[in-house]
Amino acid sequence: MRNRNSVPDRVVEVRRRGGKLNELRTLKGRRFLVVKDSLTEPLLEVGAELDEGRLEKLEGSWARSAGIALSYRMLTRRDRTEWEIRNALAEAGIGSAGVIEDIVEDLKGQGYLDDQRLAREYVRFTVMHRPSGPHLVRHRLGRLGVARDTIERVLTEELTSDTEHELALRLARGKLGRGVDRKRSVRKINAFLLRRGFSSDLVNGICARILRGEITGEDDE
Repeated sequence: MRNRNSVPDRVVEVRRRGGKLNELRTLKGRRFLVVKDSLTEPLLEVGAELDEGRLEKLEGSWARSAGIALSYRMLTRRDRTEWEIRNALAEAGIGSAGVIEDIVEDLKGQGYLDDQRLAREYVRFTVMHRPSGPHLVRHRLGRLGVARDTIERVLTEELTSDTEHELALRLARGKLGRGVDRKRSVRKINAFLLRRGFSSDLVNGICARILRGEITGEDDE
């Protein structure tokens, strides 16, 4: 029986990824991302044979060109973290860690990737439009792959304790209507502020002030 490894690899499926980007799947289960041009166009057909020279380029220089193109497409929609780009490139079929790292470093050098800048802009947007406490901000930035020390540095600069208190107080007053049962409202406000990532000590302090009548709702002014 002929060893499968001795059989030349060949293209068994071609998928359009948008624009000139295409994904190739091969007989031996490999995936490659390529940009359609005069050199790669012969590969964009089912049955195209992949000799060693073509495989080397698919894993190297052609993979880099395709990865850069994919990254630019992602970055036109919104800023991305280094982790997001690395993950997207790997999922797209770029298997060389060296190629992925080279693409990331290139994008950083061009100013397209900057996790600290992204984190700072995210926190500023949150403060202005989606008031949230530091716990929730840490969680969301962490899910995007931002390093913990970067998150903490940005929070120290952009979401101070005074800012956190101001945001939590604004949300609490917005939830506190006129002529309501304060004890019942406080329970809801407490749970709401904790879900929004504010510290428990701050939330408990605001709720205590509401019960003492020191904080009133926006409708009471």
